[in-house]
Amino acid sequence: MVAALQKEQILGDGTCYTRPAHIEAALEVLCELPLGDLVERARITNRSDPLYVPSECLLHVFRDAGRQKTLSPELEQLFLILRRRVLSALPAVLCYAPGDKQPSESASASEIQEAVLFRFQQLLCEDRLNYQSKLDFFEVRFDQAIARLRLTARKKVKRQEDRSEPLLSEEAAELSPEVVSALVRLQRAPGRNFEETHYRRHLLAAIDTLPEKERRVIQLMLQNIPIESQDPDTITIAGILGCSEKTVRNRRDRALNMGVPLFGVTVGND
Repeated sequence: MVAALQKEQILGDGTCYTRPAHIEAALEVLCELPLGDLVERARITNRSDPLYVPSECLLHVFRDAGRQKTLSPELEQLFLILRRRVLSALPAVLCYAPGDKQPSESASASEIQEAVLFRFQQLLCEDRLNYQSKLDFFEVRFDQAIARLRLTARKKVKRQEDRSEPLLSEEAAELSPEVVSALVRLQRAPGRNFEETHYRRHLLAAIDTLPEKERRVIQLMLQNIPIESQDPDTITIAGILGCSEKTVRNRRDRALNMGVPLFGVTVGND
């Protein structure tokens, strides 16, 4: 018997959300499968495939089995698949940057994707500790729930854009003079010992002056996360940020366009 959802609807009469009949029927079968077999079926992306597992079902299985102290390898795979499902539910917006021959993802769309993915992962983490009723609607209408997160993120990004002036000039596609000056001073700083408190303080300060997108890429690179991977199960910067590897490399190159070896990271033809 699949556990009922606990979140009450807006009706105010105590009625809780209920899953669609086809989701309930699918869960009755899927919950009897070994977790490894379910993971293999979850890799199917064609919704017309008879073995396709709806995202609503994947989320329920992860929530139901994921309240363990440590995640099993199978649950880790389900988590990565759920992340990809979230990103696939978000439309990509492409645009041409000055000098680019191929389109890249628009800045605002990338920020929205990152915000939605972060919020979804946050809800999953909270649910592992205590039942998070906000996830119940995701078990009813997964794509619609993601669309709501996207709308919220879009409003937030719009407010931030209205309040701030970007350090990166969209017309020139260059770092602002202030950022370039800080990086040049950093490059010429004596004593390149990363253990020196003074040097590290200036280094981190310089990273903080980078535009948010470039800063995120550098921070992830410092965690030894690869930009891309042929293995679909490997966590990559492109996957985390929800953008193409070309977009990641463009952001990296802009951050390092002065050739500054931040923590040993240099621009190359990798």
